[in-house]
Amino acid sequence: MFIKRAKGIGVMTQEQALAWGVTGPNLRATGLAFDVRRDDPYQVYDQLEFDIPTEESGDAWARTLVRRHELMESIRILRQVVDALPDIHGPIRAPIPNPLAWSVPAGETYTRVESSKGELCYYVVSDGGLKPYRVHVRGPSSMHAVQVLEKLSVGSRIEDIAQTMFSLDACPPEVDR
Repeated sequence: MFIKRAKGIGVMTQEQALAWGVTGPNLRATGLAFDVRRDDPYQVYDQLEFDIPTEESGDAWARTLVRRHELMESIRILRQVVDALPDIHGPIRAPIPNPLAWSVPAGETYTRVESSKGELCYYVVSDGGLKPYRVHVRGPSSMHAVQVLEKLSVGSRIEDIAQTMFSLDACPPEVDR
């Protein structure tokens, strides 16, 4: 029943996804194999082997399949990380320095990471003090739940809107932020 209700619902083309700022599994469900961990690697992702699951149809079913395949890839990544951990003899905890002694380097920076829902982006401006002057966080749910859902709902049947919203995997508290 789920497959029947998800196939062909909330269809988004790759061109639409790019124009609307869609990221993560929702973008990969339109056939584009883009993942920040692979295309703009950070931490140790450039040392890990993993695939970027994609689907072509861009509908609710494709978004579900991409997320399912990404769960398997996450397990693959975790196994590689666990295997690469050094053998530690002794305590595994280290004291954390006093955060009040830290300072935020002066200047501005923009960085992004791949979250389970898409790109999580941070823009930070600092004068070099203990606290940044400005911090802006752009989460994927903001775009997916508001802008994309609105556009995909035009012309849809009322009963299909909930399925489309569920398939976009938006987090309401993130949108409310």
